[in-house]
Amino acid sequence: MAKNDEPKKEEPKKKKNGRDVTLSGTELIILLAFLPLVLTWLALGARIIYSATSNPEVLDSIEGLLTAISIMTIVVSQGFNEIFKRYSSLDKDKDNEN
Repeated sequence: MAKNDEPKKEEPKKKKNGRDVTLSGTELIILLAFLPLVLTWLALGARIIYSATSNPEVLDSIEGLLTAISIMTIVVSQGFNEIFKRYSSLDKDKDNEN
C-alpha cells in the first residue's frame, strides 16, 4: 500500500469559546495609535481636576486647559465610536452565521 493511499486523519476543530480575539493589521495599528491619545486625554483630565481643586489660581486661567481637553474629547469620542461600530458589526456577523 502506497503512502498516497492512506486515508487522511481529520484534524479536530478548535472550539471557539467567545473569548477569542483576532485583529487585522489595520485594527492593530489603529489601536496602537489610539491608545496613547486616550491615555493622554485621561491624564490631562485628571491633572485639570487635581490642579483646580488644589490651587485656586488655576481656576483663573483654566480656559486654555478646558479648550485642550475639549478638542481631545472630540477625537477620542470619534475613535471610540469607530471601535464600537466595528465591534457591533462583528456581533451582527456572528448572529447571521448562527
